[in-house]
Amino acid sequence: MTAKLQRGHEENLQAPVSHHRSLAMRASKVERAAAAALLLGTAPLLHAQILATHPTPPEIHQSAGVRYVSGGMGREGLRQMQAIAGQFNVRLSFQDPSEGNPVSGVTLILVNEQGNRLLRLVSDGPLVYLKLPHGRYYLTLIYQDVDHEQWITAEAEPMDLTFLFNLIHLERDWLHARTRTPQYPTPT
Repeated sequence: MTAKLQRGHEENLQAPVSHHRSLAMRASKVERAAAAALLLGTAPLLHAQILATHPTPPEIHQSAGVRYVSGGMGREGLRQMQAIAGQFNVRLSFQDPSEGNPVSGVTLILVNEQGNRLLRLVSDGPLVYLKLPHGRYYLTLIYQDVDHEQWITAEAEPMDLTFLFNLIHLERDWLHARTRTPQYPTPT
């Protein structure tokens, strides 16, 4: 048995059916390979889209017996931090008092009553949660050369503290412009 194969306007070609099946199977393999390549080529994009809609939860760290986490940028980041807040007994938040903008990049230094430094970090967002053993601690927060220092007492009952940092004028403009680079006037 033979089948007619046509290519564009060329004349009909005669080929045995077994050859036709072989061509069809090869075409099917090529189509499957192309589909797989297309899928593999778009898989990273699909994965990135999934990560964008479901970012990874904030990572909990430990230093000198202190568990801590920092984050809370954006709605999803804030939601994720709120979801784990119950695991921590000292919860700090940082914001600009004039407009309530969140502040990140705050340096935190935690010292116990004996004067031993337990933790030093720079916040990844406006929230820092700590799981501290019961006791008194000296907390220092530094942002734009302004520092807050105070004693805190960690207990079983969670403590929420909000610290206000006034943003300098250029940074406030940067936040309003929603750009990663502050815009400076061009000298004339």
